[in-house]
Amino acid sequence: MKPLLLSALAAFALASPAAAGEITLTVPFEAYRLSTGNVDMIAYQTDLGDGGYEVTAYARARDSYSQPQRLMMRLKDRDSVTFAMPSEPRILYTFARKAELVTVTSRYVPMELASN
Repeated sequence: MKPLLLSALAAFALASPAAAGEITLTVPFEAYRLSTGNVDMIAYQTDLGDGGYEVTAYARARDSYSQPQRLMMRLKDRDSVTFAMPSEPRILYTFARKAELVTVTSRYVPMELASN
């Protein structure tokens, strides 16, 4: 577990920034960075061999006291999940899989939608 955590943290620091709002995961264990507002996220996928992909992401608010939060989910073809992070409820993240591609998108929503 330590090597994976260290690898993920290293990837967090070294991952190439993508255009704000969307990244596409295409290669297993290749991390990509998504920065939206004051939250940085890195994500990578692994092929589980049974048709499912495990997507792992680490998100951290850019402040002096936040710690990285780990998210893990299993996605099959045409699966999609949308959520907000507790540290920034106005940013909605969507993880979606279509065939061999996993996309991670982020978008701002009005505060009244975020609080419902």
